[in-house]
Amino acid sequence: MGFRTGAAVAVLTAIGLGLPSAAAVADDTEEIRDLRQQMNEMRQRLHELETEQAETKQEVEETRDNAVLSKGSEPGRFRLPGTDTEVEIGGYIKADFIFDTNESVGDLFVTELLTTGAADDEQRFRAHARQSRLRFKTFTPTDLGEVTTHLEGDFFGNGGNEVFSNSHSFRLRHATATVGGLRIGQYWTNFMPIESYPATVDFQGPAGIPFIRQAQLRYTHDLSERWTLSGSVENSEFSGRDAIGAFSESTERKNDDFGINAGLDQAPDITAATTYSDDWGLVKLSGVGRYLGSPNDQGDDAFGWGVNLSGNTEPWTDGILRGSLTYGDGVGRYILNGSGQDGFVDANGDVQTIEAYGATLQVGHNLTNDVQVLLAYGRYEAMDTFRPGDLDNTNSVHATLFWNPIDFVTFGTEVIWGNREDANGDSDDNVRLQQSVQVSF
Repeated sequence: MGFRTGAAVAVLTAIGLGLPSAAAVADDTEEIRDLRQQMNEMRQRLHELETEQAETKQEVEETRDNAVLSKGSEPGRFRLPGTDTEVEIGGYIKADFIFDTNESVGDLFVTELLTTGAADDEQRFRAHARQSRLRFKTFTPTDLGEVTTHLEGDFFGNGGNEVFSNSHSFRLRHATATVGGLRIGQYWTNFMPIESYPATVDFQGPAGIPFIRQAQLRYTHDLSERWTLSGSVENSEFSGRDAIGAFSESTERKNDDFGINAGLDQAPDITAATTYSDDWGLVKLSGVGRYLGSPNDQGDDAFGWGVNLSGNTEPWTDGILRGSLTYGDGVGRYILNGSGQDGFVDANGDVQTIEAYGATLQVGHNLTNDVQVLLAYGRYEAMDTFRPGDLDNTNSVHATLFWNPIDFVTFGTEVIWGNREDANGDSDDNVRLQQSVQVSF
């Protein structure tokens, strides 16, 4: 065999050793097919798992939507099943223990109820839980913004038998719906300085401060981050007197089927307020205008009005200062002690408005994170009265201690002094000791 032939054989042999055989090629092809099959099966299983995961997620969401309770977006809220509405339930249980040293004026320390004639002048003890409160709020997102509602009541309604049941009636405090700056329903009057209201154990609070809850349509506009402007149209009620006695509604029955009496009022009360708040505290100026019409067909009418200036601040570290000053002519029932003193309807049916003012001031200090001491003074005075027995002025002083051993429990201790003086100079006073325990939820 020649050189060329040997070389060719050697090259072919080398090539043959480096290339797979037909059987080897067949085996490799089979292995590749197996790998592809496994990959396809894995893809199919992955798809099935993703489908199962999506179905499980949907089932979880459906279960959540139809659950009895599910967590809301804020602590203390839960979502109504099948809706986007969240609900918040709150309130408190409060027990009051009262000892009057001179004369009982009821479950509230209402100074204008003190007797100046044949005074009681006897010690009295009383305990009740009527201030206990229940509150519901809802929060619903809409295209117009979040709609909130507020429904609240306590047990200072009519009724109750101290002999064996003390079954006091539940009464409405607040019932409102709010979206943006618009609020409708029953709420504190826009005239009231609720932001600077004194804190007391006694539910009545100091004399001379504006206080009313009533139906209204209110709009509040933020002029800036610190300055707001609000106005409202509110329920009106002439609580004055005629030549015979007090009245708040006419006694003529307008509907024999339902026994509905017609109110005296012919126009709503109008209020406006502006509030400015800063790091140092808050100041508010508010006003109210009223149409006071005579129930006498031959009588006239009058315009009643009132203004209030209030505020609060921290005059020193951990200090408390709250104040309110109210003045008006025909402002009457808008001041805590002025019911029946809007005006006087004389024998001719003419309305004579009553000028009055009220002032309150509270100063206090946080002794610790858990203990707070407060001292409040209040005064109401009617500047022009019409009968000797009419209320001329009333004063009150509340010395208060609050203790919060834990967040939701408050113990309150208070000593209250109050007096009443009539237009003829007759007067009387009383001292009350009051202890309370409040458990919030």
